[in-house]
Amino acid sequence: MSDDMPKVRSVKWWWISAVVVFAVGMTLALIGVQRDQQLISDLVRTPSGCVSTIDISATGRYYIYVETKGTIADLGPCNNDARDYKFDSAPEVTVALQSSAGTDVDVRPDDAVEYDAPDFAGKSVSTFVIAEPGTFTLVMQSNEPNAVIAIGRNASMLDGAILVSGASLVLVALALLILAIIATRVSRRARRRVAMNPRAEVYVNYPSSSDSIVGSDSRSTDPWAPPRPEDRAGQ
Repeated sequence: MSDDMPKVRSVKWWWISAVVVFAVGMTLALIGVQRDQQLISDLVRTPSGCVSTIDISATGRYYIYVETKGTIADLGPCNNDARDYKFDSAPEVTVALQSSAGTDVDVRPDDAVEYDAPDFAGKSVSTFVIAEPGTFTLVMQSNEPNAVIAIGRNASMLDGAILVSGASLVLVALALLILAIIATRVSRRARRRVAMNPRAEVYVNYPSSSDSIVGSDSRSTDPWAPPRPEDRAGQ
């Protein structure tokens, strides 16, 4: 029994490790998904034919996406009706971006980033880098009157550090789960073999005290032993 205890404990630790890592991984993954969906929802959107003014408060790289699914709110004189939109394929668009000083921003083609959330779906068509924060004017034109673009940071759900970390931990948990299953099966087989092959028992017989005394005149307890000479003399 004592030999099996370390094996049982090691198997339990495999299961505990798998469950803990899986729970942590799923928690991080859910946080990452919520964070990415919030990032997608916060993208600045503008429909076709609108001249939009956007404020960018941080330097860095930004992307322009053409959306194939989403919702746009009331934008006032430019587009005065909130609506849902959905396209089988992304509409063709042209985009121009200028700083408040009238300087054209270098907008370059880029289709490397895409997202597909429950409420929004889109793919990048261009990218630009902001060296100085400020107010910018965005003009988007398209032959599709209901076309909508979105502007913001990298919104790919596969690039979120939290989501990637959570997914990685889930994969590690699955590996630990497989090892736990293997360890459990090996332990059960070992216990089954021990149960089918019991240990040999060793018995020790000690001679009686009368047999160990030299010259003892006690009679033999063996009923088949022949009479001794001294036994005949007494008859």
